[in-house]
Amino acid sequence: MRDLNLDVELRVLPTVRDGDGLALSSRNAYLSPEERERALALPRALQAGKAAHARGENPLVAATAELNGLEPEYVEIVDLGSATVLASAARIGTTRLIDNIVLEGELR
Repeated sequence: MRDLNLDVELRVLPTVRDGDGLALSSRNAYLSPEERERALALPRALQAGKAAHARGENPLVAATAELNGLEPEYVEIVDLGSATVLASAARIGTTRLIDNIVLEGELR
C-alpha cells in the first residue's frame, strides 16, 4: 500500500483461534486429524518466538526451532506501523496455513 501510494486503509485485527490454539480458517477443513495435530506446531512456534522476544532473544530463531519438522515457507518479522508482528506460513499436507502473533504494539 505504501509503496504504491494506494488510498486504502489497512485494518489489522486480532487472530481468532480455536480452543487448541490453531488460527481459525476455512482451510482447516482440509486437514486430516493427524495433519491438524501437526499444524499445532505453527501457533506454538509463534508463541515461542514471542516469549524469546520478551526475553530480548531472537524471535525468528526461537520460532523456527519450535516448528517440529514443519518446513516453513517463511518466518518473518513484519512492521505494521502500530505493531510488530511475527508471521509464518507452512504447508501441512496440501494445505497452506498462515499465522501471526503480535510482538510489540497494538493492532488497530
